Amino acid sequence: MMDDRATEQPLDDLELKGPVQPDEVTITRVCWILFWANLGLALLKITVGALGYSRLLVIDGLHSAANAIMITNILFGIQMSIPQRLTEKYPYGKGKARYIGALLIGFFLGVGAAVILAISVKTFFLPISFESTGIGLATALVSIGGNLMIIRFLRQTDLHDSKEVVKKIAHLHTLNITSSGVVIQGLLVGGIFGWFIPERIGSLTISLIVLFLSIRIIHNALDGIMDRSAGREIESRITTLANSVDKVEDVRWVRTRNVGQNLWIDLQVGLKGNSSVRRADQISGQVQERLHLGIERITHVTVHCYPV
Repeated sequence: MMDDRATEQPLDDLELKGPVQPDEVTITRVCWILFWANLGLALLKITVGALGYSRLLVIDGLHSAANAIMITNILFGIQMSIPQRLTEKYPYGKGKARYIGALLIGFFLGVGAAVILAISVKTFFLPISFESTGIGLATALVSIGGNLMIIRFLRQTDLHDSKEVVKKIAHLHTLNITSSGVVIQGLLVGGIFGWFIPERIGSLTISLIVLFLSIRIIHNALDGIMDRSAGREIESRITTLANSVDKVEDVRWVRTRNVGQNLWIDLQVGLKGNSSVRRADQISGQVQERLHLGIERITHVTVHCYPV
């Protein structure tokens, strides 16, 4: 069995793998931009809704606030995953703190969505009086435009191995666009025809969207806590990179797990039966180096060698 400590890396190579990778700096900057954008949208919608233009805007604003909280948790996970968090007491870092935070966020978000859903059901047949819908519609349109701009910004930002995080953030904003669309249809139908049922249906719909979001957050958090694999796509890429190393005959198995923003890998490679221990050690080091160069967020690789 070979691991990272079995092969000494050159000093220059260690310097290139400094405590903060360029990709980490980029994703941190992007997350801060998205945090302030979501917080601004949340404050706008909650304020306009609280002024009496539509209760739907308040619920939709809480949805944007939930997005801001989730992005805050991503930032927290990035900070917990940096190498400086490795200590004698926590030799594997504190990356799972992100999943624990997400689990708590998902729980409280689910409770909030359930309360909103219960209130919506309880007041479903109570009539309401509509004020001028112009400001409410304008606010909902601003929300949709802001979320579309965020998704466009994410697509134009190259975050290399943080694409999975980008997809999750884009999914959050797609759901927010859906809830803002529900607000618009409720305001249009209610304001023009005075029919309050669509507004009530909108409350139910948005609360169900937020409830669905909380379930997804809890599910992903539990996956992280229970060391779910990084997926077949990443494992296939690891296999290809390992097989590209000279003298590696095959890759028997690959195991991966996400620890916060970092990726840990355990794999077994086959070498020719006449390979010496020193040669196996050198090949193990080459496999580790190839994987570190090919996948930036890897922090730990353990290579097991067996004779073919």
